[in-house]
Amino acid sequence: MTTIAVSQKTKKELLKLKIKENKKSLDELISEMTLAYKKKKFLEASEKFRKRLEEKGLKLEDLNEACH
Repeated sequence: MTTIAVSQKTKKELLKLKIKENKKSLDELISEMTLAYKKKKFLEASEKFRKRLEEKGLKLEDLNEACH
């Protein structure tokens, strides 16, 4: 186990979220928050990619065909 330094304010907020989300530990809460953040960033990148394809007049199917 590793110790991390956070402000008292952040600690209080994390503890409130832990209770609100019915998590067993702060580790579980932070792990799920980290996963949610990664999913959010992936979806943002995916949307940006789709928009770029659209700007170029392409579809995902076009990329699949180009790879074969």
